[in-house]
Amino acid sequence: MKPFLLSLFLLMLLSSCKDDFTTGIEGTVLFGTGDCMPVIIEENREYEKYDGRIFFIEQSQADSLGSQAFDYLKSMSPDEKIRNGKLSKELPAGTYYVMPEEHFLTAPANTIIITSDEILHQDVKIWICTTY
Repeated sequence: MKPFLLSLFLLMLLSSCKDDFTTGIEGTVLFGTGDCMPVIIEENREYEKYDGRIFFIEQSQADSLGSQAFDYLKSMSPDEKIRNGKLSKELPAGTYYVMPEEHFLTAPANTIIITSDEILHQDVKIWICTTY
């Protein structure tokens, strides 16, 4: 009886650790910095798994309000603490820019499209230019 109860307990413990959502994103957040004058082509960029807070800012709001409203956009946007690049987040359907806390970025590499009742499996690359 004890092995059965132990097995049942372990099964319940493992199943409770799994994310339970049907609309959102799972993947890895990668972060890199480097020159943008001249531009480092994608194949030569070096990325690391990101550690820090990211924000999911609706594309239409970011495009209309711009970087001057970054603090306001962050205050009304979903966010997630990322450790070792691991991303798993429930989000409503929509198009989002994935931005680190310190940088307003609107590039294709950090744009995601979330579809209702689907989990998007996609890595997100965040590239910060150190020179222009």
